[in-house]
Amino acid sequence: MSQTDAKRHRSLAAVHCELTPSTTRRTALSTALTGALSLATLILPLRVARAGPSATGGANDSASQPLSQSVEALAAGIQHEPPSAAFETTKVLWEAGRKDDAVFFFYLGQLRFRARLLTNPKLDPSGEPALFNALMATMGPPINQYAFADIQKLVATVDRVIAWDDGHADDYASSAARESVKADLRKMRDDVLARQDEIRRTRSEKGLPNRAP
Repeated sequence: MSQTDAKRHRSLAAVHCELTPSTTRRTALSTALTGALSLATLILPLRVARAGPSATGGANDSASQPLSQSVEALAAGIQHEPPSAAFETTKVLWEAGRKDDAVFFFYLGQLRFRARLLTNPKLDPSGEPALFNALMATMGPPINQYAFADIQKLVATVDRVIAWDDGHADDYASSAARESVKADLRKMRDDVLARQDEIRRTRSEKGLPNRAP
């Protein structure tokens, strides 16, 4: 297998998680999850603590403010933060019922975190790489299960994520790494489009809804 094919295989593995058994994947990640899940659960409280109370309404207004912001405003607010901020935003929006917006930040988080790891291949495996694996393992299955119910909307979201990244700087990854990850994301998008009938059929067979024909 060529390096290009290997990279594509790795990126597609995450996309197909809702269509294939997850026992092997969970087993492979168990060690990483043990150390990293506690880090993942700390992301949101730390961010809220940094935000502090608003000038007029106190801590409750500060904590609820993101729920009233547009995707564009939320994305602008985390542009210069570590990639984990996109996953944090995903969690907030998902729990608030803004599921389509959560899908956007989930894929933006993947793009930027993968680029971060590709830029820094010698990072301690028990640190950021383990955190990324934990976030993907915990957030990926329910979000992908929802997103793949409407293939056309998912494809449009992936295109929107790529376009956003094209137009905004990234303080944590090199341009080369970002372009490599976006190339893999485009390949994933094209593969999903090519397999959309199969994906819908498989979902139906598993009792999962398809929101669009």
